[in-house]
Amino acid sequence: KHIIFIYCRWSSIMAGARYDQDIFDRSGWHLLPKDALKLNVLMFGFDSLSRNTFIRKLPLSYDYLIKELDATVLEGYNIVGDGTPQALIPLLTGKTELELPDARRRMGQKATYVNAFPFIWNNYRDNGYVTAFMGDTPQFGIFTYRLKGFNAVPTDHYMRPFFVDISSELDKYSKYCVGSLPRHKIMLDYAKHIYRVYTNQPKFIFGFHGEISHDSYNLVGAADNDLREWLEWFKLNGHLNNTLLIIMSDHGHRFAEVRNTQQGKLEERLPWFSFVVPTWFSKTYPSAVANLKTNSRRLSTPFDIYATLYSVLHPSGYGKGSLTQRGISLFKEIPEERTCADAYIEPHWCACLDWESVDENDPIVQRAAHAFVQFINKYNSEYSDDCVHIELGLVLWSARLVPSGALRRFHSSADRDGFVPNMSADTPVTLVMYQLKLTTNPGNAIFEMSLTHDISLDEFKFRVEDISRINEYGSQAKCIEQSQEQLRKYCYCKD
Repeated sequence: KHIIFIYCRWSSIMAGARYDQDIFDRSGWHLLPKDALKLNVLMFGFDSLSRNTFIRKLPLSYDYLIKELDATVLEGYNIVGDGTPQALIPLLTGKTELELPDARRRMGQKATYVNAFPFIWNNYRDNGYVTAFMGDTPQFGIFTYRLKGFNAVPTDHYMRPFFVDISSELDKYSKYCVGSLPRHKIMLDYAKHIYRVYTNQPKFIFGFHGEISHDSYNLVGAADNDLREWLEWFKLNGHLNNTLLIIMSDHGHRFAEVRNTQQGKLEERLPWFSFVVPTWFSKTYPSAVANLKTNSRRLSTPFDIYATLYSVLHPSGYGKGSLTQRGISLFKEIPEERTCADAYIEPHWCACLDWESVDENDPIVQRAAHAFVQFINKYNSEYSDDCVHIELGLVLWSARLVPSGALRRFHSSADRDGFVPNMSADTPVTLVMYQLKLTTNPGNAIFEMSLTHDISLDEFKFRVEDISRINEYGSQAKCIEQSQEQLRKYCYCKD
């Protein structure tokens, strides 16, 4: 015989949101406050992704967020403490850990469970929302590694039991997977399942995945296709028509070698944070969306995220926020003059850079000025038959942008809780940005420009878009002004 009978036995562990009549009965859009913005809130984050790392490692997702979903990315979003709890506790409660009941595990019987924290999802549940909290790696979880954790299920749907149950089975599977499914995709699918089960109910979902990105700078790239497809699913199924979508991280990488560099320290303090609002929301609340766009280039913190989430339930206007407020809803305008001190950011966590004046005769300034003239002559070189060779006149003004001394001295936290800084580092400055104002001859042209000095390579780097000609050039460029308009600022014609 050439027939073989094979009997297979298969088992797995699956995650999903079960229909619960009690949850249906106590949720609904009709239970929201009358002035609420009537939005679902869907937040999903990966651990340890700076804004630049997200762009580098998740290009497909970044492209879809920007081009298809018109996402607003917070370019000035600054952390307020060390590690994940110090990043997410203010975001979810509006308070620092020190302002809350002590839940540190090492305090033993004195420690409280974190259920005592005033989590924002409680506000949503009390106002008719279905709530969900998704977190992986239960042994290293946000609220369970250093803190005592929950003694009662914190939300209507909670993924911790799933990850606890599979933890004893993980040696059967490939790393980062359960069977053929990546564990990050299981979490992404869980959010989709909640939307399927509670299609017509208001929902607040907070998901945070750490395993794939916490210990590896590069591995998160493996999630790029899955994250983009997840975003596409929500758009194609119409769920983004009534959802405030937030894709975020807690901080940049803290353990990679890059953290020992100036760039790494800045990226640790500037995580990825983005918002997507429905098209109708922009038309109904134009001031709120205009402020959100403006605030993408202002200093913002986790306290502002909490204020924004609270304002979805209880709007408080769309004017200008006050510098006396620690948390300002991003639907209000954050004052441009806000400082790290105003925003309750300690100096060693502040990523804002300080401009300091530099003497115009400083050797580096003079070298930068001559390098600029070389850059212009090279830019004009293809038309050297028409344009004269430019020479440096005078340096009129110069300044440089440097990170604060506290940032460069910060090494790590000196205590287990991330409250006390170890300021023993001496991180070398490797990149310095300069601004110069100078004249060139002939023609007495006046230029202002920003440039970067790469100290490690001892090179000056210029970009045409960072150069301004601030006096009129009249007919100085008449020989090329019709054919080579891009040279009008720089060319002084021979004729």
